[in-house]
Amino acid sequence: MTDNSSSANEARQADSRVLTCLPFGDIFAIAVKGLRIRIWRATLVISGIVLAVAFLTYILCGDGLLRGAATYGSADLIERLTQDGLIDQTDAADQRVQTFWIVGLATLISFVGIVNAMLMSVTERFREIGTMKCLGALNRFVLRLFLIESALEGAVGTGLGVLLGLAIGFGEGLTLYGGEVWALFPASRFLTMVAACFVGGVTLTILGALYPAAQAAKMSPVEALRTEV
Repeated sequence: MTDNSSSANEARQADSRVLTCLPFGDIFAIAVKGLRIRIWRATLVISGIVLAVAFLTYILCGDGLLRGAATYGSADLIERLTQDGLIDQTDAADQRVQTFWIVGLATLISFVGIVNAMLMSVTERFREIGTMKCLGALNRFVLRLFLIESALEGAVGTGLGVLLGLAIGFGEGLTLYGGEVWALFPASRFLTMVAACFVGGVTLTILGALYPAAQAAKMSPVEALRTEV
């Protein structure tokens, strides 16, 4: 009887070591495999991130093109935009404040959309979390696994969102500025904006996943297994 109990304890300890002592590379591989298994649900999460980041990128792209038109546009373009009242918007203090608030609102909407997507991703997996913790997974293992998954989803969703936002922004720019649209955004400013949107989107995704992942990691195995989603 003692031998059987000792063997069972050793088996549980071995399972625990498997989940708690894995190197980062193995945890990364588990995260990738998990996303592949739940590809359709991951696609829903990524779609939410894409829409949020695309909105933010579109707002920044439109503002950058308008300011570029005021600085680098041809005389004919500047005259036409002045007649339409668009050039004055780049210099007006009220307009700068309005642009600031629009960008802030876009960032807030992006964050809320991302948090909502990550909450859905985490809460639907409470039973999986309970199973992992029954096998000996520590809180930090569960937290690290979800943060890696969220970073991967954030990278893919943010990349696609930036591309979509740029496509919409430049498409609208073609109707406003014609063929000059490609010369209105200096490469340095353009790359800075793209990098800021990408880094910001991934960061917001990780931050959005941090709270629900931390809450899920703190759940007891019994509580997680009996949760109905």
